[in-house]
Amino acid sequence: MTMIVPALLGGLKAAGAAAGAAGAGSGLFSASTLLSGVATAGGVLAAIGAGRAQSESYKAQAFTSKMEAANEQVAGLQRQTAMKRELARILGENDVNYAAAGIDLSGGVAKEARDTAEARAAREINIDRSMTDAKRGMLRAEAATYRRMAKQARTTGFLNAAAAGATGLSDMRKA
Repeated sequence: MTMIVPALLGGLKAAGAAAGAAGAGSGLFSASTLLSGVATAGGVLAAIGAGRAQSESYKAQAFTSKMEAANEQVAGLQRQTAMKRELARILGENDVNYAAAGIDLSGGVAKEARDTAEARAAREINIDRSMTDAKRGMLRAEAATYRRMAKQARTTGFLNAAAAGATGLSDMRKA
């Protein structure tokens, strides 16, 4: 933008000089031409500003999605740790109950109950891990989409500025 503004101002100076020369030749000063140039410059700057503002908004949304993905990873680890703790608690209670009943913990019903609880917990942990990974992937993809949209918004702002400038210059030449 720093390159565009001086170029625009230079174009306005040239338009102003042309308007002044035309006005000096005819004896009339064209205020409408000068105002048209100012309006064109304002329109160009507004278009660039709008593109930048939209771009910054999309960048903020991308950052938010990226942070949500990191938070989801932490939350997933916390859920999985809680599941493992619950498994250890259940296994401990079962072992105590079986031992109190005089049942051998190394085989039979006690071993089968332990194996079943461990298999169920492993499935639940794998499901949670898969869901966490999927959600994190979606959030990362969302962040990437917002970053692309930010680039497009900035480009659109410059294209709109160029169109506003061209239209304004065309209108000034007609006047």
